[in-house]
Amino acid sequence: MKLMMVAGEVSGDAHGAGLIRSLRQNCNNADLFGIGGEKMLKERFRPYFMLDTLQTHGLVEVIQHLPRLYQTLWRMREALDEEKPDALILIDYPGFNLKLAAYARKKGIPVIFFNSPQIWAWRKGRLNMIKTVVDKMIVLFPFEKKIYQQVDVDVSWVGHPLMDEMQIENDSGEFRRQYGLQNNIPLLAIAPGSRPSEMQRHLPTLLEALPRIREKTGEIQCMLPVAESLDLKEIKNITEVSPVPVTLVQEQFIEAIRACDAAIVASGTASLQTALALTPFVIVYRVSPLTFWIARHLADTKYIGLVNVLAEREIVPEILQNDFTVSNITKAAVRLLQDEDYRATMICQLKTTRSKLGEPGAYDKAALCIENTLR
Repeated sequence: MKLMMVAGEVSGDAHGAGLIRSLRQNCNNADLFGIGGEKMLKERFRPYFMLDTLQTHGLVEVIQHLPRLYQTLWRMREALDEEKPDALILIDYPGFNLKLAAYARKKGIPVIFFNSPQIWAWRKGRLNMIKTVVDKMIVLFPFEKKIYQQVDVDVSWVGHPLMDEMQIENDSGEFRRQYGLQNNIPLLAIAPGSRPSEMQRHLPTLLEALPRIREKTGEIQCMLPVAESLDLKEIKNITEVSPVPVTLVQEQFIEAIRACDAAIVASGTASLQTALALTPFVIVYRVSPLTFWIARHLADTKYIGLVNVLAEREIVPEILQNDFTVSNITKAAVRLLQDEDYRATMICQLKTTRSKLGEPGAYDKAALCIENTLR
């Protein structure tokens, strides 16, 4: 079995690695190549490009990266001609991946899409293109299956892979001791995002809010989980000047988020992980003003946080764009740390949302879908 795989985000790298592990259970010698990250490389993935080649942030900001993105796209089209894979496996990242899918379709190469673009949130017009160029859609949320069934796209719902992570228990007390954090002092996690551009837009405001939070709550501890896509040294230089010490934690997001009492998390996969960990939190996000204006006018949903989309109401506060201020962050964090009734209500609502994400084993089910499609 020979498959080209393309992941364009840190979360896509994790999904890609999980898929590769499951695919190798029945075909250990499979040749898997394309675009991915460090996690995929550890599973014997053959890279044409690393995923940071594709990373951008925002609708408007992507314009400056178009020459690089198109050069990468053209090289991957050539790779389809040269390698002649049995299928093209695409993981989210629709702007790039659907263009590559269209070329694969012309060449008669089956296209399988894992983790649907967020067409339920905006750009539903992509449904027509997906119907034209995608042979099999594998989705993570139950409501996505209904959307594709309505337009006769071959679709399977496999549940969310994060449910597997939730099965692994860890000792939060031991985790705190490992990083020199005390159990009797409130611990606040800040997760500004996995992209360098997200870190630049979010981290300064979060750091500025920390002493304000401490003024209102008393002594606190702060922790920042650092994604592998980020420069640890650069983040250390930024956080060292914070009047509230910030402990940096690498590659242990789930363990970190379980160990903390509350969290401030950038919208994305990390926010869903935090919800599944049942940690009270607030969602934040900021992009350029023009990007935000365009997104708001194109959006088909009131919320950007997946936990709120699943619940169809605001369980977790969303502090976005111009509302993303030191004052608002401070107010939200203080309430998360001190209002016990508020915390208990949020945790109860998060438990209800968690039940909507299916059973563990999503990657194994997805691998079976891929194998059946190829047959």
